[in-house]
Amino acid sequence: MESLDVLGKNYVREDGKEIVAGSGCFVDDLSPVGVLYGAVVRAGRPHARILNVDTSKASRAKGVACVLTAEDVPNNAYGPVFQDQPVLCGEKVRYEGDPIAALCADSWEAAEAAARLIRVDYEDLPAVTSAEEAIRPGSALVHESHPTGNIVKEGRVIRGDVAAGFAEADIIVENRYISRGQEHAAIETHICMAEVDPAGTLTVHVSSQTPFRIRGDLSKVLGLPITRVRVLSSTSGGAFGGKHEIMLESLASLCALRTRRPVKFRMSREEEFTTSSIRHTFTMDYKFGVKRDGKITAAEIKLLVDGGAYCSAGPGVVTKGALMGPGPYRIDNIQADFTLTYTNNGNAGAVRGFGATQTCYACERHMDLIARRLNMDPLELRSRNAMETGDPAHSGDPITSCGFVETLEKATQAVNWDAIGRGAKSACGTKRMGRGLAGMIYPTAGFGRGGPTAAFARVNEDATLTVITGTTDVGQGANVILRQIAAEELGIAFENVHIINGDTSISPFDPGSTGSRISHLAGKAVQAAVEKVKTQLLEKAAGMIEADAEDLDIRSEEVFVKGAPDRRISLKEVALACHKAAELVLSEATCHSTDLVVDANYQGKAFECYVFATQCAEVEVDVETGEYRVLQLSAAHDVGKAVNPMNVEGQIEGGSSMGYGLGLTEIIQMKDGMVQNPDFANYLLPTTIDSPERLIPIIVEAAEPRGPFGVKAVAEPAVNPTAPAVVNAICDAIGAEITDLPATPEAVLQAIRNGS
Repeated sequence: MESLDVLGKNYVREDGKEIVAGSGCFVDDLSPVGVLYGAVVRAGRPHARILNVDTSKASRAKGVACVLTAEDVPNNAYGPVFQDQPVLCGEKVRYEGDPIAALCADSWEAAEAAARLIRVDYEDLPAVTSAEEAIRPGSALVHESHPTGNIVKEGRVIRGDVAAGFAEADIIVENRYISRGQEHAAIETHICMAEVDPAGTLTVHVSSQTPFRIRGDLSKVLGLPITRVRVLSSTSGGAFGGKHEIMLESLASLCALRTRRPVKFRMSREEEFTTSSIRHTFTMDYKFGVKRDGKITAAEIKLLVDGGAYCSAGPGVVTKGALMGPGPYRIDNIQADFTLTYTNNGNAGAVRGFGATQTCYACERHMDLIARRLNMDPLELRSRNAMETGDPAHSGDPITSCGFVETLEKATQAVNWDAIGRGAKSACGTKRMGRGLAGMIYPTAGFGRGGPTAAFARVNEDATLTVITGTTDVGQGANVILRQIAAEELGIAFENVHIINGDTSISPFDPGSTGSRISHLAGKAVQAAVEKVKTQLLEKAAGMIEADAEDLDIRSEEVFVKGAPDRRISLKEVALACHKAAELVLSEATCHSTDLVVDANYQGKAFECYVFATQCAEVEVDVETGEYRVLQLSAAHDVGKAVNPMNVEGQIEGGSSMGYGLGLTEIIQMKDGMVQNPDFANYLLPTTIDSPERLIPIIVEAAEPRGPFGVKAVAEPAVNPTAPAVVNAICDAIGAEITDLPATPEAVLQAIRNGS
């Protein structure tokens, strides 16, 4: 690839200083005249029939503008896969956060006080509090009308002949692993504001990853033409997969349509824990067949998944988990069964890593168990089975770029793998040292064909470029990345590219900032749109410079003849000439992965491409108290092409922190379907004190031919290898096994006792 002017360089977000200074404009900062404030009455119990809802006192309360119940919702069902979730429950509640009534009033305080006046009579039902209970014959049904009872989805990934693979093996290693729910913990809670203009158009201000999905769902729920629903994305205070679906937007919209005043709804921190979606709990049975030399001959995986009260994104989560379950390793014979269940344990949905986080943990813990059975270095075992470019993915499609081996090498070199760890050999009093590593494979873009993404490009009279896209920046730096791709394609400075997004009435359709798809897919759409306007400019310049258009190129704001650099003209002259001749330089382009098709066994082409990573940890564990310190963590990630290295390193660091929390500190305490610790005081997010003393982000670039300038992804995958890398290091230090997350000091002590 020729040298690049803009890609591979660091650029900061335009709104970075405002956000750091606290002057950025979030939804909560919007305060139009006459705004009303909402409150929701929630079930507060995991499973019950609704016998009666009495809103009479609340309707008469001071300051209350309107009160809503299920009867006020035109189409009271929604969901991204199954329409199984009510906007307001009228007959039954299925988890403690289910909404029964909503209202709006002149202040937050008045709304909350009025909500406390609503009386709901219930008939409590038996709660289904685990996936194991959900599939047990005779268990209570979460959805009585669901055709397969409490089973939401079952499936099986099959490659090769698993029985033959196990027959070929010298040893078979089996174990069970559990990864539990995790809260997104975005600093900004769910919030929205709805207002109606004189023409009857509903405008909803959101902090969302998926404004077009919000628009579509609102149109259905409210019974409005989609053209009468406008969704505007404001600055987001974090998402991490938690802001995919409508949660408060329909309630604010119904209130606004009734009162004809702006209405704002927001969740409390307690509601975030009890109401919003969390990461799915996975119970994972792993069985690998292995030769004495370390070659894996077969993998059999069984996933039992707690899907919570509603389907949400669960089918995609479990399918991706199964497809990524065998890890970044060449395995000819695979069977991965999965069962997604309904339970009354809250609301599970999309979270950064989307199913592959859980199976990455199980696979990488299992690889360490195999290494110990073989008395082999865990690094050597992984190296002997590592995927390379051209190998088939677990869905059978050839991997078009793979930097996994390089990530293994760089991550282990960064921590001096051969010199660290090894438990009692490095004993000092009650302290033991340990080392651990974890590999990862993760797909770029969502499972299946999904929706198209598009971009508009316009060259202005002064040769600056305006790009209009449907993608949103929810903190991941998407706006900067897309501007860099556009600038590189056109051959102009980064500062001369402007981006417009976040408005469904202006922007072209986009499925949303999900699935680690923005840099790769939205980047391709932007590149293609800019390529078209570039062609227009070159055709215009050809007549001005007296050369064939195919012999021209643009760089550093100038059009020049390739091979004859002295023959050049300012790009501004060309752009102005186009506009004077009424030749508007406009284009659009759509990127749609139409070749993603799999069969009943999930064989075919499941994803755009794949990213790879290795993370390595060194820990110090006190075997008397179970406390530990992560001395260093290296994180080497194959991202295809690092468009903005500073941004990539930030994603690696942020993702690793979230993975650290999943593996070591964060647990949602549940009792009888009810959250016991719905606040940050008792849900222990990792702080700077907990974080690795030395965190080393490492960028590996294995260019992807399907991506713009070789780009793949980094946003979601960065979370996945951290928990297994650190837990593997802890197990190495204590000489015992931990299989159930999180690996708290109490869990470490229990493992030591069980292993002694």
